[in-house]
Amino acid sequence: MSLITPQEAEKIILANAELLDTESVRLEDALGRVLREDLFADRPFPPFDRVTMDGVAFRFSDFGGSPLPLQGIHAAGSPIPPPLNPGHCWQIMTGSIMPPDCDTVVPYEEVTLNEESGKIECNPTPGKFIHREGSDAATGDLLLKSGTRIGPGQLGIMASIGAVVVGVTRLPRLKILTTGDELIPIDDTPLPHQLRQSNGQTLLSAVHQWGPADVSWDHLADDLETTTAGIAAALKEADLIILSGGISKGKKDYVRSALESLRGEPAFHGVAQRPGKPLAVWQGIIALPGNPNSTLTTFHRYVVPLLQKMVGTSPREVMYLPLAEPIKQNPFLTQFLPAKMNHEGKAVSLSPQNSGDFVTPLAGTGYLEIPPGEGDLSAAHFFPSH
Repeated sequence: MSLITPQEAEKIILANAELLDTESVRLEDALGRVLREDLFADRPFPPFDRVTMDGVAFRFSDFGGSPLPLQGIHAAGSPIPPPLNPGHCWQIMTGSIMPPDCDTVVPYEEVTLNEESGKIECNPTPGKFIHREGSDAATGDLLLKSGTRIGPGQLGIMASIGAVVVGVTRLPRLKILTTGDELIPIDDTPLPHQLRQSNGQTLLSAVHQWGPADVSWDHLADDLETTTAGIAAALKEADLIILSGGISKGKKDYVRSALESLRGEPAFHGVAQRPGKPLAVWQGIIALPGNPNSTLTTFHRYVVPLLQKMVGTSPREVMYLPLAEPIKQNPFLTQFLPAKMNHEGKAVSLSPQNSGDFVTPLAGTGYLEIPPGEGDLSAAHFFPSH
């Protein structure tokens, strides 16, 4: 099977992604979930002319430079006060209803107050420090669209409109399967020929960083029977299986053989890219290369868009950035390079030593995608990893 481009690989992956079902959750359990219904304003925002500063309120026509007698205190949460006596003022609080017969607010900083009156120490402006009814949204306005990832701000909107229970995409059921007999538990002491397991923890953390999911991780030994049994068990419970390692052409790489016995030929196996050339995909299964940098790079390049489509949220933003230094293209392969942005808004490449180098990329905030060619690029696409 010939190598395909990263764009072709992504197109195939997304074409086979299925949108997950919807479930109802309470507002307090909705953080990080993807909204699957439109939410509308149930009344104007704000619902009344709202005072935005602590101070005094009065009729501008009553202002003549002399102190205004205080009629009383009008606080937030109080109903509309009685009519204001001619030539008087209210001591008024932030968040309170603007008295309908007043048109001017002056903050405390520009008022000299005593127990009986307030002397205005400025030239007041009618209408200032008043947040007008419906100026943010009118009744029935769309506030949150289906497909929105729910964050703290969205939860505040939901609370303000009484959306106690909302429809969201159910949590994706994900199974991470790592391979490699050279890998041992992280709390064991490795022999010279062994490595502590890192990819499983890396992928588990990457999923949690992406968003809420029902995710677990198992490690498979490098033999065909164990690999086949482990994948078969995962197929019964997972919406998506994310494999790491065992997908190259080595004598101990059994992932493709196991998957072919269970699912037949892959949608593709091999992408013209570095790192991550052995990437392979079956329906509901994405097999990532096992080298740490390859694993994390291909997760962000391919698994994140796949998960976004499964939960029904908008694709992430991919920026086109100028490069701090030109980057030489590879004639045949797309290159993915960890990178960060400098203070000038330019991308700085953090080229790893090889696909097993997962120390160098730590300072990066995303990856540059350098297409194949014969020249030196001065700008490239950048996709975030945070």
